[in-house]
Amino acid sequence: MMMNRLKLSIVLAPLALFLVIGAYVYSLWSVERKKASDLPVEAVSMMMRDLLRFHDKRGGFPENLQNLETIVWEKKPRDFSLEGRALTHGNYYYFYTRITDHQFTLWAIPTGKARDEAPSWYLAVTPEACRRWKGAAMPFEQLGLIVPNPSLAQLGAFGLIEQSPIPLKIETKSSKDAKTPW
Repeated sequence: MMMNRLKLSIVLAPLALFLVIGAYVYSLWSVERKKASDLPVEAVSMMMRDLLRFHDKRGGFPENLQNLETIVWEKKPRDFSLEGRALTHGNYYYFYTRITDHQFTLWAIPTGKARDEAPSWYLAVTPEACRRWKGAAMPFEQLGLIVPNPSLAQLGAFGLIEQSPIPLKIETKSSKDAKTPW
């Protein structure tokens, strides 16, 4: 009788230990997965790329982000707002404004529980170049102060710092020579 209990204990102890370790590993994994889903995932460069692709196809930037569907993006449910000019994706809020047919601005503001761990972005883009400003996550109180085409002073007041510009069109030697009047 004693031997049967001992055999049962030898079998159940490792099984219980394996079950406890498995539950602990699963709880760590699920907490990490939840934390990762709360982090904002910035896609401002991909958004800019898609808007430039639209410009290449149509000769101008779209009136709103909804116009990217079927021309650049696959049609699927997206969370558009402000007459199609705003989009929430990956815990980021994107606010697009077409300034002219050949210039747009784009705000990218982190949202969600872990928003303080991600930067805010402001881009002013033409087919030739992209000027970018980056700063800490904007406080919710400032979101109502956002304007589509802010001045440098307004960008500074938001705590955004200009980054190095990105040239988008590579000038060839012949195009430089053609522009030179002498």
